[in-house]
Amino acid sequence: MNQQTEQFQTYFNNLIAQRQLSHGYLFTGDDLPGKRAVVKSVGQALACPSFAEKGQACQNCEVCERISADQYPDILTIEPDGKSVRVDQIRELKDWLVKSPVEGLFKIAVIEAAESMNPSAANALLTFLEEPVANVHMFLLAKEAEQLLPTIRSRVQQIHFQPDDQAFIIEQLQNQGVTSAHAQIIARFSSETVERLVEDYDENNIQNWFLALNQFYNLLATGNRSAFVVIQSRLKPFLSVQQTLDSIDYLLMLNHSTIRQLTASNSTESPKVGIQAKFVQQLLAQRSLAITHLLNVNQTLFEVKQRVSANVSPQLAFERLAIKLCQWR
Repeated sequence: MNQQTEQFQTYFNNLIAQRQLSHGYLFTGDDLPGKRAVVKSVGQALACPSFAEKGQACQNCEVCERISADQYPDILTIEPDGKSVRVDQIRELKDWLVKSPVEGLFKIAVIEAAESMNPSAANALLTFLEEPVANVHMFLLAKEAEQLLPTIRSRVQQIHFQPDDQAFIIEQLQNQGVTSAHAQIIARFSSETVERLVEDYDENNIQNWFLALNQFYNLLATGNRSAFVVIQSRLKPFLSVQQTLDSIDYLLMLNHSTIRQLTASNSTESPKVGIQAKFVQQLLAQRSLAITHLLNVNQTLFEVKQRVSANVSPQLAFERLAIKLCQWR
């Protein structure tokens, strides 16, 4: 199991411990074994009798072993029937989801190759995502988020699994004129976003954007009401709809990195993401952060992304974000 998978498992353990596991997630990237391992880890954390005491599944009990072997009745995986996931499969899945759990207190549905859903299947799934059921969690596994309907993407939280060949991607970006520090960050975005950022790349402009977002995140993470001022003073030039959506993805990256470092068993270990890593290290060294607040930051950013995707003014959405997150102290 690689370090990235372990970090995501820790991240989801914290969500479950704080009762903040969302109803829907989209796992993107090429690391299918890692995605599957994280989903199984979520199921084990929800079902294992030892989780409440230890904060993680034991991996050894009969329940954990059955989940690892895909033998747990309340976890269902859908795979493409031929080249696509068909509408009949989604309808059968929906019928299964609304029934009471057989053994546990939850249900988990996994759709592999979710990008292969035909339009009818995707629309059938959308009706379920629009009215989530308590204690039912959906995991969509896809290589690229952009291959799914925007309406589906806006109703699930996206987590990107970095490819093992990320060093090659960073090298390609540098060959296109992107600085090393920026390439390490840009490589973490989806391929569509990477293409857009490289096409419009300006070193000074993107540096100012990243630094403004770093400052904004610092204030959000610590509940500092100055976050509201930063929207006007530093972020306003970057508040087109598309750049706001990219900004939220960047803030989610920062938040995930902060949570993973804050909860890592080896607190001296840091992700290799250049200026972003340096910023997160400084934030953790100088501030006392509450994991419950950071998990709330994550959920609120997701809600803001939904609003902006639904044509709410980016500035207004960010102002509401600052007001909500900076009332906690």
